[in-house]
Amino acid sequence: MASGPSLTADDCEAVRAWRTGSKDRGVIVINTTFRLAPWADVLYAMDRAWWKEYGEEAISSFRGELWAPLTGLRGVRKASFDYGKNSGLGAISLAVHWGAQRIILIGYDCQKTEGKAHWHADHPNGLGNAGAVDKWPAQFEALANRLMIEVVNASRSTALKCFPRRALNEALLQ
Repeated sequence: MASGPSLTADDCEAVRAWRTGSKDRGVIVINTTFRLAPWADVLYAMDRAWWKEYGEEAISSFRGELWAPLTGLRGVRKASFDYGKNSGLGAISLAVHWGAQRIILIGYDCQKTEGKAHWHADHPNGLGNAGAVDKWPAQFEALANRLMIEVVNASRSTALKCFPRRALNEALLQ
């Protein structure tokens, strides 16, 4: 679950209900989306500045594991795999690394929607606010060409064309 502006609390609750349906289901949240889903299994964020700003809050309120491709962060496990160039790519890579056979994406807008970069307010100065968003679709396309598993994009709004689209309720039923 990424932080795109189309992500809603209702989407997160639908995923929460789906997750409780089987012990074999896992949920990764990206960056500040841990606030909407403190029950998720993993929080993944790849920017050191993000961890500096939100790390203590994440440690105190998030129930799952904390992961980043960085060293020296208290309570955060080091991801040592191909994590791409943004946290959304890294979260997909982490799921693949753990053996996921199917991934459902939500909040992967990869575009500014109605002028917003995230479902939440912009990050404070010094943190990225989707500044490289125009490069993300090509980065996801490169990843999609290498994946040997099913990835479904159930984001409400998205610039990604490389993964099949489904409504979230349909994707969760499959």
